Amino acid sequence: MNDSSRVDINSPASILSAVVLGTIGVLSFIVQPGLVQGFVTELGVDEAGANDLAFAEMLGVALAAYLVVAIKRAVDWRWIVGLSLLLAALSNIGSAALLGTALFEAVRFATGLGEGGVICTSFMIIGLTRRTERNLAFYLLLLLSYGAVGLWAMPWAFDAIGLAGIFSFWAVLTVVALITLPYLPASAESRAQPSPTAAYVGIPMLGVALLAVLLYNTAIGAAWANLFLIGMETRPDEQAVANALLAAQFVAIPGALVPAIIEAKFGRWLPLGIGIFGGAGAIALLLGEPTYAMFFFAVCAFNFLWNFGMPFVLSSVGDMVVKGEIISAAVAM
Repeated sequence: MNDSSRVDINSPASILSAVVLGTIGVLSFIVQPGLVQGFVTELGVDEAGANDLAFAEMLGVALAAYLVVAIKRAVDWRWIVGLSLLLAALSNIGSAALLGTALFEAVRFATGLGEGGVICTSFMIIGLTRRTERNLAFYLLLLLSYGAVGLWAMPWAFDAIGLAGIFSFWAVLTVVALITLPYLPASAESRAQPSPTAAYVGIPMLGVALLAVLLYNTAIGAAWANLFLIGMETRPDEQAVANALLAAQFVAIPGALVPAIIEAKFGRWLPLGIGIFGGAGAIALLLGEPTYAMFFFAVCAFNFLWNFGMPFVLSSVGDMVVKGEIISAAVAM
């Protein structure tokens, strides 16, 4: 691997590598509504069992993120990413081979461990760049483009290649992502200079901010994982629900682009308020017995506001410490 001093964290190659890795890390999460529905239809588990399988993977993601936070100063970041990619790839192959067995949940947990290492490190890199909101928006743009196609194609993919084929496809993409390693920084020391808006706010305020990130993403994650199941209650037609989620992903793309355009021109309080309270309102529309039309509108509004607000959420926390590495703790939350 190249010496870290030769890697400019603000170079297009470094930013692009982090953006690609961020998407590779969430290959399953961004299509989780379709995947959870697939657990129900393909494996024959009930809704609670499907959520348990999704939870096992996300638990692995969370634990890996905490591990990265603990070792980020002692271990070369390229080694973290490389080993995490290999673990995720091998575990996806294991998921395909052990589909429906007693060990399936365990290999999904292992997959999450690999994904978490990739996600957390890629976010750390983006969080240390000069133009955090813009680069997070680019990450979301790639992620959402993949998610739009992925969610729309999930019903077809289940019929054509099944869950095993999907896991194998993800394994191949994860291995290919190893080509990004030479373009990654080895540590936070690659940062040329701190963000001009960064300032240390103290441990108590950092704790409050990280708790807020945890609460916000708990709500987002619980809603996101079950959107396909909720949609099936409004109209028991998998392709109709997939079409609604496809539209939601496309609507979310301009939501992610807005932060790249405005960055900090209007401050952060207004964008944060719109993203958080607007997203809560969109989720509230799904209470009771919504119609398919209401479901369609709600998921589009939810996805737009989620991806509009997230760059501001993470960049706000990142700026609470001058070196910016706190974003890894925010990702762990």
